[in-house]
Amino acid sequence: MSDAHGHDRLLAGLRIIDAGQVVAGPFVGTLLADLGAEVIRVELPALKDQSQALENSTRAGEQRNKKSVSLDLRMPEGAALFKRLVAEADAVVENFSPGTMERWGVGFEDLAEANPRVIFVRISGFGQTGPYRDRTSYDRIGQAIGGLIYVTGPADQPPVHPGYMMGDYTSGTFGALSILGAVYHRDHLDCDEPQLVDLSLYESILRFSGPMAAEFSRNGIVRERSGNVRSWAIPGEQFRTRDGKWVILLALNPQIFQRLCDAMEMSDLPRDPRFVDHDARYAHHEELHGLMREWVAQYDAEALYERLEEFRVPYGPVNSIADIFADPHIADRNDLVQIEDPHVGPVTVPAPYPRLSHAAGRIYSPAPGIGDHNDEIYRGLLGMSDGELEELAGAGVI
Repeated sequence: MSDAHGHDRLLAGLRIIDAGQVVAGPFVGTLLADLGAEVIRVELPALKDQSQALENSTRAGEQRNKKSVSLDLRMPEGAALFKRLVAEADAVVENFSPGTMERWGVGFEDLAEANPRVIFVRISGFGQTGPYRDRTSYDRIGQAIGGLIYVTGPADQPPVHPGYMMGDYTSGTFGALSILGAVYHRDHLDCDEPQLVDLSLYESILRFSGPMAAEFSRNGIVRERSGNVRSWAIPGEQFRTRDGKWVILLALNPQIFQRLCDAMEMSDLPRDPRFVDHDARYAHHEELHGLMREWVAQYDAEALYERLEEFRVPYGPVNSIADIFADPHIADRNDLVQIEDPHVGPVTVPAPYPRLSHAAGRIYSPAPGIGDHNDEIYRGLLGMSDGELEELAGAGVI
């Protein structure tokens, strides 16, 4: 439904060819498709007969709003047809191992010849250059190389994986941002040159590392694992309630710390030499957190939340996905939406994000079947004839 100004899709007119695999590559297109771009997903014809390729919730969530054509890039005829598609697009996304698309005849130079203004986003484990270029990598390896896993977990335990596929999803986010930046550069600065975007899983993680590089370069500080304790966030920990729920409490300035102590009926605690200022509280954080742990354990979660809100103490439940589904705030902001997927049935997924007040993203259509848009794209966009399509289909190209 269009808004009052007649705008329907924020990114109307932007066409992306999604040749990505698994998560990182396809997520670039997911973000842009949610905002109204036309994203054409290229998928192997052989997958048409594999029900598991369609009947899964991951596809329902990440391939929504896209169109699908079947096309085998590994065949010379497929590579030629792919270049015809690219000639009609703004950008291409892929996350094969470096050199793979060159072997198929659809590398950067090949695509730039087909479309001199193409934006080519490439995501790999270690980037298109460098001594690690040809190493096989996955999300978890990217998190390790980029430094995230090293700092995650208790101090006296081995490093742990954070729980999400952060390398894939951050790389996909950077890919979408790159396309929008490159389109602006192309159109507003009148750039007629092709643009290559070289992303890697580990670099995306590294870019999210905040001040760690600056700390090391200036002071030689190597951040180590410290569990839930952060020197800049004291007191701050996860605590367990009487009914077994986990909640995080933070009191990061003197005013909030006093309110927390008032809520705990320990109003004199800030005058205790152990807790009189930030440095003292950090030096004695185990004792302070121990007092908080005992206090929280006296309450069921809902009663604790009421008490914390009464004294304006920042807190947050440590939500499972079941908790997220039951949260009234999340429901009120429509953070979860249900899709009527033709292959898996009703499925609830995260809503389009970020939020915009104008031409906001939404679910326009469920994830397509493989090759569902062959006619629309091959006949309508490329003007191919029945004979051409029949010949390619017979050869297993589409």
